[in-house]
Amino acid sequence: MKKISIFGIFIALYSGISVAGEVNFPEELLPLQVNEREIEHSFFKKVRKLELPAGVHRIKVKYSDLFELDYDEHEVVNSTPFWVEVTIEDRDYNVRFKPISDVEQARDFAKSPKIWLQPQQGDKVSAKQVKAQTAAAPMPVVSEPVITTVKANSQNEGHVEQAAPNAGKPDAVSMLEFWWQQATPEQRIAFLTSIDAKH
Repeated sequence: MKKISIFGIFIALYSGISVAGEVNFPEELLPLQVNEREIEHSFFKKVRKLELPAGVHRIKVKYSDLFELDYDEHEVVNSTPFWVEVTIEDRDYNVRFKPISDVEQARDFAKSPKIWLQPQQGDKVSAKQVKAQTAAAPMPVVSEPVITTVKANSQNEGHVEQAAPNAGKPDAVSMLEFWWQQATPEQRIAFLTSIDAKH
């Protein structure tokens, strides 16, 4: 009997502590800032998960994807950073966008990005526009029951980095990022070991 009441107290305490939601970003979308806090990324490690307390948050996001145009010709398509406003509840979310199959669709998306949150349990939540975050402006807090919204900013026009005039010579950094994403963990370790051995 004593074990049952201790277990019941533990469950009651645990359910009160869990007030955060996890937001998971796909490879193509990079979170840059949450409210006034910038997110630090390294060349080899990008932040793809954010744990946020329940409430309204503004997140600065950038779209970037590499497309193989020809055997030795690649193009990186980037959007300008844009802000999304999300209302987080106590659940996990995946950031989603319309599937992109070619470079033309990517260019269109970069000009006008539209994303939404998909709870791991539940229906898709629609997206609406929002103005860019300003450092001095306090963030409005809206309490809504179980509704999660993402609003994309189309005020900032996205831009697309075109392929270099020398199409036969792709950008080295883009190629390194591309092949790093393709590598297995063992290949990454072997590569880093070979670099350390040379220095």
